[in-house]
Amino acid sequence: MADFLQGMDVSEHNGYIDWASVASRMGAPRFVYLKATEGGNRIDRQYASNRAGATAQELLCGACHFFLPSTPVAQQVANFCNVVGSVQGELPPMLDVEQAGLEQPAYAAAVAQWLQQVGERLGCVPGIYTQTSFWDGSVGSFAPFLAHPLWIAQYGSRPGPALPSGASGYTFWQYTNTGVVNGIAGPVDMSRFAGSPEQLQALRCG
Repeated sequence: MADFLQGMDVSEHNGYIDWASVASRMGAPRFVYLKATEGGNRIDRQYASNRAGATAQELLCGACHFFLPSTPVAQQVANFCNVVGSVQGELPPMLDVEQAGLEQPAYAAAVAQWLQQVGERLGCVPGIYTQTSFWDGSVGSFAPFLAHPLWIAQYGSRPGPALPSGASGYTFWQYTNTGVVNGIAGPVDMSRFAGSPEQLQALRCG
């Protein structure tokens, strides 16, 4: 994986992060996604400090929201947008879709509603984080969501992830949850970007 642009994602479960150490060594992550919120009122306890720390080290970062299908979409949109505020200069917001709770047509409609409303409020097209098997079984075809960056979680040594039905490619691939990063105690989720450094920079919200 060393020949790809690598990044990571973290949350309060990773504990305190020494961001200066994260950025200090050769092979430091080229991008970082930070869990910000979950459902209608949950805020990740480390989000604010992680965002400040990553930004201080000039690491390119973005924010994630963990979607709870049992919670009204409007509440989840408000929670995420109120916590994150401006995303100018950051990577696109990501919607983490991996929690069961709705049938396919309703689930797809709820995801579309969150993406549309967050995109309108923050002025940036959000992306989707998911697993192929979950998306196919719980949400349906990815074809209606092709305008949104796709971040696939699939672990293993294969050359690339299997894609959801209707998807034409991926933007990020989370390929392991056992990464080792200087400045973080314990295993870390690691991802690769399917593109060049210039293409990664072009993803930034305007």
